[in-house]
Amino acid sequence: MKRSLIFGLLLASLGAIGCQGSYTSIRQIDGTRYHVTRTKQGFFNAYGTVFDCQAKGDAMTCVEISDL
Repeated sequence: MKRSLIFGLLLASLGAIGCQGSYTSIRQIDGTRYHVTRTKQGFFNAYGTVFDCQAKGDAMTCVEISDL
């Protein structure tokens, strides 16, 4: 019982570490429009998403345009 509990905690902690995401690139298209790339690391692969973002004052509205 104790061994399975430790194994479960170890597996859960590895899963939490493996799902981290980060923004790796931002490119300005024009005065208020940007393309932003976010990558995520899974257990055995990495994948990413490209967003088209429009700046409006202090806020930025983003729409997903592509999966990598």
